[in-house]
Amino acid sequence: MTTVTIDIPAAIDAIPAVEGDPAVVAAFAQDLLASAVNLDDLDAFALDSSTLDGWTGDAATAYGRHVRAAGADAQAMGVALRQVSRAADDHADALTDLLRRRTDLVEARSSYHEAREDLDADIRSAGEVDDAAIAELQARAAALATRRDGVVADVDALVRDLGTAERAMLDAFSSYSTLAQARAAVSGQIDLADDALGRPGSPSQGGTPEQVAAWWDSLTEEEQYAVFAARPELVGNTDGIPALARDQANRLLLETDLEAMELREQRGERLFEDYQALDNARAAQAALDEGAQRVDPVTGEPLVPLLHLYDATAFGGDGKVAIAFGDPDTADHVSVMVPGLTSRGTEAGGNADAAYNIYESARLSDPHSTASSIMWIGYDAPSDWDSATVAGEGRAEEGGELLSRYIDGLRASRDGSPAHLTVIGHSYGSTTTAHGATDHGLAADDIVLVGSPGAGGGVEHASELGVGADHVWAGNNSRDLVAALADDGWVGGWMLGGAGLGNDIVEDDFGANRFQAESTTRADVMRNFGDHTKYFDPDTESLYNIGQIVVGDYDEVLAAEHSYDPWYDGPVDPEATRDPRALDDRRPEW
Repeated sequence: MTTVTIDIPAAIDAIPAVEGDPAVVAAFAQDLLASAVNLDDLDAFALDSSTLDGWTGDAATAYGRHVRAAGADAQAMGVALRQVSRAADDHADALTDLLRRRTDLVEARSSYHEAREDLDADIRSAGEVDDAAIAELQARAAALATRRDGVVADVDALVRDLGTAERAMLDAFSSYSTLAQARAAVSGQIDLADDALGRPGSPSQGGTPEQVAAWWDSLTEEEQYAVFAARPELVGNTDGIPALARDQANRLLLETDLEAMELREQRGERLFEDYQALDNARAAQAALDEGAQRVDPVTGEPLVPLLHLYDATAFGGDGKVAIAFGDPDTADHVSVMVPGLTSRGTEAGGNADAAYNIYESARLSDPHSTASSIMWIGYDAPSDWDSATVAGEGRAEEGGELLSRYIDGLRASRDGSPAHLTVIGHSYGSTTTAHGATDHGLAADDIVLVGSPGAGGGVEHASELGVGADHVWAGNNSRDLVAALADDGWVGGWMLGGAGLGNDIVEDDFGANRFQAESTTRADVMRNFGDHTKYFDPDTESLYNIGQIVVGDYDEVLAAEHSYDPWYDGPVDPEATRDPRALDDRRPEW
């Protein structure tokens, strides 16, 4: 009997551990960056405070020299923290990749050992076998050896890359461990952020959204990071910059705002203007926290809301904020909801709820496409002490210009094909949206007006909104008190004394596509303000139809009869006598 030896490859040692939590490192990087922002602010404050009006002489000169030196040191430390923060960000990314690779290797090692044990068992039980069986066992052993070599090589690469990542982090710490090193790092160097912001097309140079987008794309990754770290308020609130960068910058601003204002609150040092700003910041954070609990209705995956606009002190303390569900830079369908009366920073939560409801309706209307839904409080809507301005169109005219620029920014920041973009104006926001369209050529594909007191005093027909009358959609609840303020012919207009903000958008003469927007909980008879706030409620006619419009399924929109005004009487709304229905996007039963 001939003895044949088959070499079984050796076992693979345990896969080395990868120590570290990417989330903790990323949070550390964010904290460093927040500190860098504060140091940049200190540098700017020092420069502005280096001279005091009316103070001259040797003491004033010495004071100025000392303050400027402190500012220069703040700048140096800020640059140092930016560099370490970026290294920490890179380390968090490296850890994420290394941990994934280690998980794969653990599985590969386990699978290899199972195959090795199977081969060993088959060889031991072989006994008398023919040449073909021996060849098959030898081939399995050879394949297993090759497989082992691959796993071992990958383990070696893992260990090598882990060492490289750790050394890079250690080098960043050691390079900026002293103030002297920080000073040396900036001595004689051109500030990347200042250099980038000085180029044509930048926000500092007054670039249009299209120019800003081209400028941002022209920057190197290092330059983008420098601008982000030095001027997060510009990155976060400039139209034309990508949504993910804006979100990161605005979250950084929100974090530093909350920390600074809550510290002053704890010390009893709050100024009056802090109260409004802190309320706005807390509302934005609460809306983000609540939004992070939402899931995509089709995939069930958690959503990460994007803070697309944030300034807690804008508009005299009213604040501005925009929150997006879904990425507007990549989604097939993008919608922007423009709220009206009482909309300010403290209303972030309720408006974010509405934006999510629109997102959910759009996704359920077309599960095969992607969507992004944004709530935009980016203009000075009538609220609080200035609520009386709702009777005029001044705020709507100013807001329309800001809205048009914002939409241009959404168009410009995309790399791929254009999105199907819908702007949804509610209440005074419908008048603002209409002014954006008629005065500034709003770059929308569809315009939806709901709960509207009118589309502006100078607008006689839907075709004047610039998207074609067949792409203007109107949804006024027959019980909505605010919608009743619009001008309905000579009788209605005379009876209300011109209280509205233009023609009734659901009237036949206006020429918009009217869709069903009644609520099953509407008031029995009387016009009221409660029905004015139901347009984005789940399972309503209005929300269902808005979802269909957002994804371009126009044939699925449930049409409603237009109102009309006979010459001899007041306006007539056929929707007032129709029984409304609850519409569930998941189980349509109409």
